[in-house]
Amino acid sequence: MKTRQTICAAALFIFAMMASFAAPAEARSLLAERLHAQALESFRSGRFPEAYGRFIALAEAGHPTAARYALWMCEHGPDLFGKDWDCSQQQAEDWARAAGLVAPVIGPRHYGAATRPRTAAQR
Repeated sequence: MKTRQTICAAALFIFAMMASFAAPAEARSLLAERLHAQALESFRSGRFPEAYGRFIALAEAGHPTAARYALWMCEHGPDLFGKDWDCSQQQAEDWARAAGLVAPVIGPRHYGAATRPRTAAQR
């Protein structure tokens, strides 16, 4: 009888420990989704630098959808936003891995007078 009580107590302890680890993971997931929703709202509102910064933070934490958006913005920044978003090859590889994509090659960009991104004063 004593052995059975010991086994039950040990099982209860292990279950309680597992439950305590699950709660913070759920809280982190809810926080990540809330932050992702804020990043999307920034993007939809046309606050692209703010959105990019938020996507980067989430991508660095391993959020797959944010990683996909950060990678997309990095790749197409000059063409779509008139901005060369700052990202390294290593970041592109990390974000692609988090998003389940093949990493693009992020090379140096050179701007001639005709292809240089427009500044706010030129718009």
